[in-house]
Amino acid sequence: MPTSIWKNRSFLRLWLAQVTANIGDQFYSIALLWYLLQQTKSGATLSLIPIPEMVAGFLFYLIGGVLADRFSSRTLMVTADLARLVIAACVGFLVLAGVHHIGLFLLAQFLLGIFSTLFYPAKTVALKASLPAESLGRANAILDTTFRTIRILAPMSIGVLAANVPIASLFFVNACMYLLSAFFVYTIRGSLGNEASLAHEPLTLRQYSRDIGSAVKEVLYNRSLLHILLFGNIGFLVWQVCWSVGFPVMADQMGDGDAGMLGILVGFYGAGNLLGSLYMARFTHSNHLLVMLIGWLFQSIGFITMSFGQEVPYLAYASACLAGIGGPLIGIPQLTAIQTVVQDQNTGKVFALNMLTFTFFSVLSSSLGAIWLGRLPVGTLFFISGLFLLATVVVGLLQNRKEKQAKAYTEKPTSLSM
Repeated sequence: MPTSIWKNRSFLRLWLAQVTANIGDQFYSIALLWYLLQQTKSGATLSLIPIPEMVAGFLFYLIGGVLADRFSSRTLMVTADLARLVIAACVGFLVLAGVHHIGLFLLAQFLLGIFSTLFYPAKTVALKASLPAESLGRANAILDTTFRTIRILAPMSIGVLAANVPIASLFFVNACMYLLSAFFVYTIRGSLGNEASLAHEPLTLRQYSRDIGSAVKEVLYNRSLLHILLFGNIGFLVWQVCWSVGFPVMADQMGDGDAGMLGILVGFYGAGNLLGSLYMARFTHSNHLLVMLIGWLFQSIGFITMSFGQEVPYLAYASACLAGIGGPLIGIPQLTAIQTVVQDQNTGKVFALNMLTFTFFSVLSSSLGAIWLGRLPVGTLFFISGLFLLATVVVGLLQNRKEKQAKAYTEKPTSLSM
């Protein structure tokens, strides 16, 4: 029954933890981007902000994946939340003191990245351990819908608060939300993951390598899963720079420095996210790759039309909403595929491999952003990004068709023999 998932206390607590952490993250992200933009007046500087967190992902995600498959997901998530609480509070004090030295904020991003690599693989394993396989798709859709709803409400609220309270207070809100998230996770009872069967084995360097090798082999032997990881992430080669640089700069130019404009633009993107997520909560599918490619198509059309919206705010808002619809169509099928197809002992590690792929393309995107924005208008940045995504969709559709033909050919002898 649709309500049965809410009777699962572990899922309910995971959901509450996500609600509180996501609210805080929205406050932190928008406050940081806006503070640094006003201090430096440099779009190139903004493009550097995501890089330390991504570098931390490169270095630590596989470690987080291995730990998530071996040890208590509860302990890992609580530890990560408390560590991120301290970091967010420190950033708040830096802003309160008027510090704008970019190196300190980059260090904070790196530290946040380290503990995020501990949290998210553990969360993926915990969710899989808390629910039957047939409920995971709906659970992912609920969590995604919650995240998208917060992405609408929080930025618009921030737009109002930013004009009435010190910007530093938004970072302290983030710290308080991490504390609540840690509390909800701590109250989860029961085993979460494979810690009972694996924790007693010593995690030597050799065993660590074997664990990773097992996950890599599973991905390579499952070509469908491999393509889901690849095409689900390649679009971030352009998405990341559009999000971290394109959105703030376009908002700044549209609103003549009005802090609320960025919140409104991001809010419309979140509205599109919510529409896509609500649809996915009711949509049953088996071809994960096809749904993901449709999601990138929405992103492509949205970015292309946004390139013409700088002088027409309503067109920019509508384009952001259209692009936002694609987000859930990409993320939900990808995560559900990892949780339902991958073996239990490799779930955290395959999730980590997926995040490494995401990080690889995102780092390239942020690095290119520092070059592109200095030479191209922000509208041109969105237009080129949209064309790239459109080309990705075409290639992916051809690959999806090839997979279907190969599957049909493989099953044909079985059909004839029946």
